[in-house]
Amino acid sequence: MLKKLIVISCLGLFIMGGASGQQKSGLITIKGQLKGFSNQTEIADLSEFQYLLPPSAERVIVPDADGNFSIKFKAAHASYYRLGRNTLYLSPGDNLEVYIDQSNPGLARFNGQGASANIYMKNTPFPKGGSFLEAGKNLKESPEATIAIVEEKANLRTKELAGIKNVSKEFIRLENARIKADLINSIYSGEVYGRYVFKLKDSAAKVYAENYVKAIASTVAKYSKGFIDPSLMKLVVYRDIAEEVIKQEGKTNDIRTISEWYAISTLVEDMQKVSDKKVLATFEPKIAQFKTESYKAAARKMLQKLMSFGKGDMAVDFISVDLNGNQVSLSSLKGKVIYVDLWATWCGPCMKEMPYYEKLKLQYKDNPNVVFVSLSIDDNEKPWKKSVEERKADGYQWLINRSKLQAYNIVGIPRSLLIDKDFKMVDMDAPMPSQPEVITAIDSLLK
Repeated sequence: MLKKLIVISCLGLFIMGGASGQQKSGLITIKGQLKGFSNQTEIADLSEFQYLLPPSAERVIVPDADGNFSIKFKAAHASYYRLGRNTLYLSPGDNLEVYIDQSNPGLARFNGQGASANIYMKNTPFPKGGSFLEAGKNLKESPEATIAIVEEKANLRTKELAGIKNVSKEFIRLENARIKADLINSIYSGEVYGRYVFKLKDSAAKVYAENYVKAIASTVAKYSKGFIDPSLMKLVVYRDIAEEVIKQEGKTNDIRTISEWYAISTLVEDMQKVSDKKVLATFEPKIAQFKTESYKAAARKMLQKLMSFGKGDMAVDFISVDLNGNQVSLSSLKGKVIYVDLWATWCGPCMKEMPYYEKLKLQYKDNPNVVFVSLSIDDNEKPWKKSVEERKADGYQWLINRSKLQAYNIVGIPRSLLIDKDFKMVDMDAPMPSQPEVITAIDSLLK
């Protein structure tokens, strides 16, 4: 009996030592199964540095034919991530076994170190869907009734959070803040969704919006009071409302830090539209003007990445798949002017560009020196194939995982790339098919 106790005790020490070792090394381990994903996906960063830092391949997952995968990556501290439609909270030392369904985050399963937080996260409201409004489903006729149901939803979420065990105090703090941010976001979103849910148009929509904004003003002010906190910028929904929250009274430095995040995010977005290195160099003095060191450091890393590849450099090759599932490379089109149209089925502006793209292709159909590549970054090939078939689109129809386009810094779409006959980069943010300048840009390379 004594020997058994000694063995068990040693085993316990070994297990604790292993977990402690992984925590000290900053390692996060995740394995399991994905359903409905493409042949490559990413555990995406959702922190405040999501778009400030250049993309990384360290969290890319390549599942097998059955969706099974295993991945390890380092993290300096706990943070938020996304896998499919599931928001994750991952900490150094986490060792999770998961099942993730791309189409339904509620079906996710988690076991192991770090499971408690992520089981709770399954029901995280979607900010772009109006948080607790659930894309307008919970919207009521009057602002007062809408506020009441939003508060009810927030209270239920608070009670659910209070019942969680085996999570850190920091997680509880952040998630309580998320509930309040979702509440504020929901109240704001009622004005937007009301126009569509109640089918309001023109003057009726204007009157509704004006009355709604007046009716919610005092409630929003109440919940926004004392809610100015830069540490909450790691929450997507807080970033969605913080510009309004900082209109309330707060500490000057906190307001400045939050304001700088919006300003430097816009600056980084502008940087990513530039492929000329001489123009890119002019962004360094602009970055230097900011005071928040972490934001400056991230923006400089992005600038460094952009400066490493741009106008005049050889295009970075990539492998995608065509409609028949065959692998195709960008370099196979060398010797021709290449116009790449980046899109996805879920991107409304992209789909609006499609008729213009087809018209542009038609204009050059008899010119063998230029090719047009329709490159989708859809996560799932089914909607991509369906869209192509319904539009009866022909020519080069390719599908690729966004993570394979790291050199091109594909953050927002629609986006177009223009490459010359020598396979050199001309423009990483070329004119859209709907813009008249696109003809001039292509013709100049054909001369």
